[in-house]
Amino acid sequence: MEAQHRSERAVHTHVLIAVKELRLAKSRLAESLSVADRTDLVAAMLHDTLATLLGAGIGTDPHSGITVVTPDPAVAAIADEYGVRHWPDPARSHTDTSGLNAALVAAETGLESRPDETDLVALQADLPALRAAELLDALTAARRVGRAIVVDHTGTGTAALFACGPGTTLDPRFGSNSAARHIASGAQALDGGWPGLRQDVDTVADLTAAARLGVGPRTRAVLDRIACTSGDRRP
Repeated sequence: MEAQHRSERAVHTHVLIAVKELRLAKSRLAESLSVADRTDLVAAMLHDTLATLLGAGIGTDPHSGITVVTPDPAVAAIADEYGVRHWPDPARSHTDTSGLNAALVAAETGLESRPDETDLVALQADLPALRAAELLDALTAARRVGRAIVVDHTGTGTAALFACGPGTTLDPRFGSNSAARHIASGAQALDGGWPGLRQDVDTVADLTAAARLGVGPRTRAVLDRIACTSGDRRP
């Protein structure tokens, strides 16, 4: 399909967000945060990400939607709280990236929407500084090219993967150096500032950078509590 025809067609959007078991999340923060604090942080970032998506109008259109892919009942309960769908991760955990990719493919296959009328986005759940305008701008850019990614702030990871247009599938390649693997498989890296969209969180430095951009209220509350408990006002 030509770019101008793709961008002009009437489309809807479905976002897939994969979240591992909360107790396993953000292991690279283990030296700085307790299991309980990491669990609270991941849950808060998911709350803020879902709120941003709904604020962008995704999931409010009956023909669009959001699906949280997870093996964790607590994460599924958060999805229920926002009135969005959740899909049981068949891998039961994301300790291996092949399981994450398989879970996204299974969720994509299980969607009830019409594939030729619905553009798909696989989005990270740890984007506490995401702004609705950033995601919508990136989606507009992706619709001009078909399958595309937004590279994360490290330059090696994938913050968002888009599949736009009839016959286009996600074909996820998440894992180590996922940006290069997605590009090698035909996805186009999108240009654009989008600092909140690119700022996923794996380390304390990432968390500090996200806080400087401005995080959502649930994440801010957790950060304030952690700082107060530890006596450290950072991030």
